[in-house]
Amino acid sequence: MVRINARDETELRSGFPRTATELFSYDAVVMDDLEASFFSTEQLSLLRRFAAERGGGLLMLGGPDSLDHGGYDQTVLASALPFYLDRKPETAPEGDLTWKLTREGWVEPWVRVRAIEAEERERQAQMPGFRVINPLFGIKPGATVLATVEDKKGHTYPALASQYFGAGRVAAITIGDLWRWGMRGETEQADLARFWRQLTRWLVSEVPSRVTLRVEPAREDSRVQLRVTVRDEEYRPMETASVKLTLKRLGGPSAGENEKGSHFSQTTIEAEPVVDAPGVFQAMFSARDAGAYLAETEAADALGRNVGHAQAGWVNDSAGDEFRTLDPNRALLTELARKSGGEVLEWSQLNKLESKLQRHPAPVEEIRSFPLWHRGAVFLFVLGCFLTEWLWRRWRGLP
Repeated sequence: MVRINARDETELRSGFPRTATELFSYDAVVMDDLEASFFSTEQLSLLRRFAAERGGGLLMLGGPDSLDHGGYDQTVLASALPFYLDRKPETAPEGDLTWKLTREGWVEPWVRVRAIEAEERERQAQMPGFRVINPLFGIKPGATVLATVEDKKGHTYPALASQYFGAGRVAAITIGDLWRWGMRGETEQADLARFWRQLTRWLVSEVPSRVTLRVEPAREDSRVQLRVTVRDEEYRPMETASVKLTLKRLGGPSAGENEKGSHFSQTTIEAEPVVDAPGVFQAMFSARDAGAYLAETEAADALGRNVGHAQAGWVNDSAGDEFRTLDPNRALLTELARKSGGEVLEWSQLNKLESKLQRHPAPVEEIRSFPLWHRGAVFLFVLGCFLTEWLWRRWRGLP
């Protein structure tokens, strides 16, 4: 086993990771032409947990010793793959195999190489024929076939399939000689390199970190709920963490108000643990001013060691929220009617609106203003104060 581009001299020194702490530090695992006997039973179980619990990306490539020829059908990893490894087609593929995207593959940007459909069809027509494939037939119900190959007799076999498994993503390519794609020239080499980049980005794009932050609008008012999830090195909920949130408004000197109503440009608040959700912490925040806001969180374990950080943003636009939907907010209307002494009417009760308005009291408020000095009592009071002071000063002999 050759270590390439290792972080340091100790990384993977003993071979493939044997503990969850070591394996879960990665975001994706790509397995190419490795039989099941290469791994121990514990390592295969770790790979399954890597996708299901850690939420990592797992990609298996279809070399001669992989998939149906690798002995994975009797292992715990078989349940994570998008194929049933024990189901084989009745006829073996014959001749060169041509690559074609399925309907689902056309709508996935990471599967296509060209942005325009006509150019992508022309590119696929010029692709070379492939000769090595793991002829798998059984597709699991939750899996999606993104590309197929067709032999000279018109038989179709899955070439690229993916599925969600637990919190992670798992994909498999049944073709074992995909390298032929890049052997015709520089354009084909660039296309193959782009395909691998897109596939790798898809594998790691939604892989969660140990600390994640999510912003959710509160139901009862304009506040937002900040939910932080903290996990340990094995991605189990960390209940003893301390979580701090730093909030600021972007693009303006003022930021809004916190729960006490005071203005700020940047503030730090503590997130409290959620009772019925281990490893989840939350805090409420109210932003009065419209604009963009940024929340950053830092989490530490019980010993004060940094676990990780995350950030998320949102836009406060109360005026826009009012016209986001045409559905009436019945709870708000009922509350307004209760406080104002009104009533919420159904559409069928509109014919009674006129009679209700005639019987309903309609108080009229009128604002009147007048100078204070035009009040006789006020004038006499001020004159009395003046005379009292004059008499007191004369009695005391003061000027």
